[in-house]
Amino acid sequence: MKRMFLVLLSVAFAIGLASAAMAGNSDTITVNYAVSAINEINIDGASVSLTVSTTTAGANPDQASDSTTYDITTNCAANAKKITGAIGSDMGSGLTLKANMTAPTGGSSAGATALSSVAANLVTLIDAVAEANIALAFTLDATAAAGVVSSSSKTCTLTIVDT
Repeated sequence: MKRMFLVLLSVAFAIGLASAAMAGNSDTITVNYAVSAINEINIDGASVSLTVSTTTAGANPDQASDSTTYDITTNCAANAKKITGAIGSDMGSGLTLKANMTAPTGGSSAGATALSSVAANLVTLIDAVAEANIALAFTLDATAAAGVVSSSSKTCTLTIVDT
């Protein structure tokens, strides 16, 4: 009887070890995930310089221009975003500052657009995109009535917004 008990105890122990070993072979875990809205824009240059300094007699001064590039990443739906541009305060009398952004793939550029303190659409119909080194040009037009304007600056803010 004692012997039978030891045999049964040994068998039970072996089964227990086998099932414990099997329990460690695999397991499951729930992986929760999400992708948040991403709308990033970066202007590659720190500044541009525009100096109106030439003209033809009898005409307004020649336009000054300078350019840089920008990068954009957005994971929006088709045609869901646009880029607006604004400066902190309006330009002085006789001066017009314009921005001309090349659109990323799938978008539409508004062409050379005058900037003011009110946001203007520069690029529309933006789809999900990740692109770098896209052209961004600025121009300054001055009429003769603008007179001599000492060196000054404006901060231009580009913003990705819903259409």
